[in-house]
Amino acid sequence: MGLTLGVLASVLAMLPGLSLLAAFNFKTRRGGARRPEVQLTAVSALVLAVFFSIVAHVLGFMVSSGVTDLGRAISESYGITVGAVIRNPIAAGFDALGGKPMQSYEAAALAAVLMFEVMTLVTIVMSRSFELLIDSVDYNAQGWVFEHITRPAENGYTPVGHVYTSTTSGRFGIAYKGAVTDIRQDEKGQVLSIALARPERFLYEIGHEAPAATPVAAKWQFWHRAAEQPTGTDTSVRHHGRETAGGVVSLDARVISNIVVHCISNSIFDQINAAAATAAAGTANGDSE
Repeated sequence: MGLTLGVLASVLAMLPGLSLLAAFNFKTRRGGARRPEVQLTAVSALVLAVFFSIVAHVLGFMVSSGVTDLGRAISESYGITVGAVIRNPIAAGFDALGGKPMQSYEAAALAAVLMFEVMTLVTIVMSRSFELLIDSVDYNAQGWVFEHITRPAENGYTPVGHVYTSTTSGRFGIAYKGAVTDIRQDEKGQVLSIALARPERFLYEIGHEAPAATPVAAKWQFWHRAAEQPTGTDTSVRHHGRETAGGVVSLDARVISNIVVHCISNSIFDQINAAAATAAAGTANGDSE
């Protein structure tokens, strides 16, 4: 019986922090496709629950002290007696954990204070301000997907990805360029796969072969010697042979070498489509004439 009451008392003491975590998980679960990295592990959840419970109880103690002192001052000033003067509910609750009995009205006041703490923390977590506060926080190195793909796509931009696959023969490899329609990551932030809509496919080349050395004859020599070539490694990238691949191309982590994403405003695409439609209409009118 004592163990059961101890567990119940511990849960009540950690109730504000547990409520905050429950609200946070509910909020992030609804946006799990947007922010898959904001999931809490068991250890971090326990630490956060204890920390925020302590913070909530400290603030609750201060508010309760202010309310009880204000009620006592009003009672002494105007001679109004509503009932017995109660102790601070938070202090009474922790005294009860130590074995000191608690009166019924003190238990009701403690329940009211706990409810106030829970509702305050849940309201803060579910608010738009809290979402904006953690919006730019990078969890598990996954924030770049949210910053460069998810959020631009939700605000009038199209993320365009350049996906370079592993080189197949020395310097050469196949790359794709197209609008990102899907990207998946694991819990550590590693890209598992990426899908591009109707991408361009092209061959890329890293560096190039140095041209053959041109013999240079010295004035005082009868033989030729090769001109000295500059030392260093050419790391430039060249593209060859672009073509359009239809449908959706999905690439997984086994073949991906590098991913580069830039975002283009949808208004630019609208202008391009309008210009193309106008050109097509003009061509059709010219053919009909």
